Amino acid sequence: MMHLSRLKSWQIALGLIAIVALFVALWPLGLGRDYMNHLARTYIQGNLGTDASLQQYYEVSFDFIPDMTMDLIVPWLSQITGIYAAGALTIWLGYILPPIAGVMLARTLHGRVTWVSLFGFLTVFNANMDYGFVNFNASAGFALLAFVLWIRMVPDWRRTIVFAPIGLVLVVNHALAFLLFGYLALAWELIQFFKGVRGPGSKFLFQIFCLDAPAMLGGITYLGLSVRNATDLPQIPAPLFDPAGKVGAILAGTLFGNILIAAILSATIIVICYLSIRNKWVEFVDGMDWVCAALLALVVLMPIAILGIWGLHFRFTGLLLIVFAASVQIRPTLPKRVNHIFSVLGLSALSLAYYNGAVAMANVDRTADEFRLFLTDLPEGSKLLVAFSNSEAISVFSTHGASMAVIERQAFVPNLFTNTSPVDVTPAMADYHMPQFGGFSPDDLRMTASASAVPSENGFWSPSFANDWPRRWDYIVLFRTPNHPGLTDLPVCEVSAIESAILYKVGPCL
Repeated sequence: MMHLSRLKSWQIALGLIAIVALFVALWPLGLGRDYMNHLARTYIQGNLGTDASLQQYYEVSFDFIPDMTMDLIVPWLSQITGIYAAGALTIWLGYILPPIAGVMLARTLHGRVTWVSLFGFLTVFNANMDYGFVNFNASAGFALLAFVLWIRMVPDWRRTIVFAPIGLVLVVNHALAFLLFGYLALAWELIQFFKGVRGPGSKFLFQIFCLDAPAMLGGITYLGLSVRNATDLPQIPAPLFDPAGKVGAILAGTLFGNILIAAILSATIIVICYLSIRNKWVEFVDGMDWVCAALLALVVLMPIAILGIWGLHFRFTGLLLIVFAASVQIRPTLPKRVNHIFSVLGLSALSLAYYNGAVAMANVDRTADEFRLFLTDLPEGSKLLVAFSNSEAISVFSTHGASMAVIERQAFVPNLFTNTSPVDVTPAMADYHMPQFGGFSPDDLRMTASASAVPSENGFWSPSFANDWPRRWDYIVLFRTPNHPGLTDLPVCEVSAIESAILYKVGPCL
């Protein structure tokens, strides 16, 4: 690829990583959707022991949770840096660990950081991060780094000893990261066997069952223990496979708030890859074509939801590009003119991706700051119910933006993801709790206002958590579209308002 003055490829990689760090420093609240919910949970873990308001609502209990990246970092780091800075560090890790792993994979395969491997940085701003899946994205980076180490080591007892704890660490961080690593490692070993590198079948079977399987045993055991409670997860109605979802998954590697930019970036990537492979301008490192094929199969075959975990169908698209970019090298048959065109397209795509990421992060951060000031009118320790004026009021921030009230006002909100963390609600609050709840409409509030309260059946949450809310809840936050009149016919009193939200006290106005 085109050289930029005298800069080396690894220096460009460091520069791209530094730019992302700058974005996170400028806009530490620039990530929406699930992220704010996860951040509120980790805030509870770090402050529950000293905060009486939190203690009346939340408690920490041990369980085998395979989704703990933020939980392992933020609670203790926030005591030094503050909650938002600690969360921002995990955002940065989520952004940069997968492409860093791609660069390390390229260095392992080629003996150097290749210019082509830098295309992996096109996936920094992707659908996983857009949905706030920080735990998964950071852990997926760890999984790719583990795969790099795996292929560097020969299959003997030393590799078994090294990877026994690594597998356990991966599954604690995120179950899908552990499964991704296991999938890649198995694919690699099968490829090496069919290439004749692993010897006869009897020797290979001994390696798989006596050396490789024990390396995964700790992770598999932990995963099995965690699956015991998976059937209790609230189920999100979603088809197992959906053609429209699969088409959308094509854009997932570059989708970050702007579908048009994602389409442009994805089309650029597909065209460059197609022309390069068709014209034999690039070649794979021996065996990595089959690894990429295995990842492509994962992207194509992965269902939308399993056991209440949604969004599986778009998790691996960006990782496929990262591994592909690390696995190929340019052949001498690539014309210099084409090389120049591809280099310009690549640099333009990187610039567009980073520009889009900056704009999206700045917008969410600005909305979050405005909402944080808005919450000063909410008394500490209040029970806060969430509603939306209509579907247009549901945005990247508002999806779980009310969780910021836990951090700012030690409030109780009904939809924390306690089912995927060590945080639970106290037994007294189980009737008020429903993880993965998406928010009520005004019509829902009218219907549930006169409905009878229904106790929790499992002791953890209740689908009827909002029934009889005029007597059981303290405040309502209504996320609204501009100029929406608000809740004009319900027993609530407006306390404060901004363009995107209205805060109501439950009860008649004085």
